[in-house]
Amino acid sequence: MRILYAETTAYAPSSAHFLEALEASAARGTHEFRFLDEANFIKSSRSITERIADRVAGRPLSGYQQLNRSLVENAAAFSPEMILIGKGRWFTPAALEAAKKTSGAILVNWATDDPFNRADNSRGLVSSIPLYDLYVCTKKEIMADVRRAGCANVEYVRFAYKPEVHFPETPATDEERERFACDVMFAGGCDAHRIAYFEALIRAMPDLKLRLYGSYWERARALRPYARGLAMARDYRLAVAGAKITVNLVRRANRDDHVMRTFEIPACRGFMLTERSVTHNELFSEDREAAFFTTPEEFVAKVCTWLARDEDRARIAAAAHRKIIQGRHTYGDRLEEIIQSALSVKGLHRRAYANLPS
Repeated sequence: MRILYAETTAYAPSSAHFLEALEASAARGTHEFRFLDEANFIKSSRSITERIADRVAGRPLSGYQQLNRSLVENAAAFSPEMILIGKGRWFTPAALEAAKKTSGAILVNWATDDPFNRADNSRGLVSSIPLYDLYVCTKKEIMADVRRAGCANVEYVRFAYKPEVHFPETPATDEERERFACDVMFAGGCDAHRIAYFEALIRAMPDLKLRLYGSYWERARALRPYARGLAMARDYRLAVAGAKITVNLVRRANRDDHVMRTFEIPACRGFMLTERSVTHNELFSEDREAAFFTTPEEFVAKVCTWLARDEDRARIAAAAHRKIIQGRHTYGDRLEEIIQSALSVKGLHRRAYANLPS
């Protein structure tokens, strides 16, 4: 299959999600692909002034038109059978429609976030939904809304991990060992609902060695001493390796039932203390492959319990690692799920066209 894939590398190596899988597939001769990198057109690190101007305009002031023009040009030049759009926040309905028309490709959205979350969408994101032949949702709760918005073919596909990025790694030096060693670690943004968990934890355990990686933790006054900036790629692996407990919290604003870290933490063989959800319960056996919590109070209690159980943590981390790496949970596996769904939709379209009256 010929695939035109558009997503951003602004958060590499976490994204673009399918880039390594497509490169490997192309090397095997399974698929041909062309990658359109949104980061080449729209900066992720815009100034506050630029972001305010973007919000007023409803789109980035620079690179926006060039990005959309490039999508149409690539669709015309490459003639893909499938156009796979990662999130698609900055693609206009007009460009998506033109790319479909000029190539005849099936148009697929990989919805990494909730398109109805006003804090993280654009004017064209929801209005583009009817143009997609297939909407692939990483959260079950948005699926009915996507159908109501006009896309008939909606599939649920979970996040995954990248074998090239997420694997066990230990520090190479004493400096690295000291820098990443801690009792509890969390990697992710400082969303409002997440603050309560860690504030409760440091109140109960003021001497706890806590590391918070991600954006904006320095804005929460009580948690500012624990903020450590971003941990990407090797730093992320070392952060997981250095923590006795790695915490996994979903993003409420996205209506998540799991997140990328659901797979990345076990792939790095970390002991995962994760928020309860239907998907987490489906994936992991409680206290055998992961530990679960619901409330801040239960979270604190679970941290106290598991910090004292070194051998049990190691056993559980190893069991979860086996479960994930043996369970077809890579982005290559997810790509094949999406392709099979797209082929099914394409077949439905062909039968529908064949049954049209002459």
